[in-house]
Amino acid sequence: MARTPVELPEALPGAFTVGTARATGVTRGRLRSADLAAPFHGIRSRAPVTDVRALVTAYLPKLRAGEHISHATAVALVGGWIPERLRAQVDVAAPRPLGRARGVGVRGHEAAAASLWRFGPVPIAHPAVAWCQSAELMDERELVIAADSLMRRHDPVLSIEQLRGAVAEWSGRRGVRALRLAYERCRERTDSVAETELRLDAEDLGMTTFEVNAVIRDEAGRFVAYGDLVDVGRRVLLEYDGQQHRLDDAQYGRRSGGGASRRGASGRGQAGGRRSVLADSSRVRSSTTRSERAR
Repeated sequence: MARTPVELPEALPGAFTVGTARATGVTRGRLRSADLAAPFHGIRSRAPVTDVRALVTAYLPKLRAGEHISHATAVALVGGWIPERLRAQVDVAAPRPLGRARGVGVRGHEAAAASLWRFGPVPIAHPAVAWCQSAELMDERELVIAADSLMRRHDPVLSIEQLRGAVAEWSGRRGVRALRLAYERCRERTDSVAETELRLDAEDLGMTTFEVNAVIRDEAGRFVAYGDLVDVGRRVLLEYDGQQHRLDDAQYGRRSGGGASRRGASGRGQAGGRRSVLADSSRVRSSTTRSERAR
């Protein structure tokens, strides 16, 4: 029968240093017990470290004065999207001349100064700055998706104006070209990463006139729904069909007054299937444009 681990002192927080635990009388053997996670050298956590927020919480006891959470980790901490490959490590920025943080599970960076911004008890880079810093770690498309997620329709943490100002201040620094290109393609009021990917795929096919989460109205001007991507002039709606979507084909055609086209791109088909649907939609738009010119 497995032995029940000895209770830890109540004074120890959820994540703590080995040194702090030893000072309260915890044995080295107890600190090696399977019920404690060891996400960083010299750190133990009472709970499993399964996401970015838990990772940051676990790192806090190691954070030196003046250091702050930065780059992709700061983006994720405030609810923004980051690529899966960047989630296993924590980005830590240290002001000169402190020296970069090092160790397994840490991406150390150099900062000109300490950050005065806080997310709860955690010192972090401002979200707009963190997004700019992430140009070191993400490509242009990933930067667009991250920006859209920070300017999301519900509970946004950034505005397009703040992003514009941050990019302007980044002039001459690493990654500024990618940031400028990404800024031109990012949009406010998105609802999901899937919607952003759908829009980017549409733009890559030359479909650049869609409005994000635009209001759809019937012929009497009454509200029908919000559409993921709406081309009002050509009466085309593109929607990402996840577990829930706003309108089915018949409903859209009926309530928008008829003569409208809806295209749904499903997550099940991944990028290839999504682009196939978009290519079909592009042909619909081209046909509509030719018809309008013929009138």
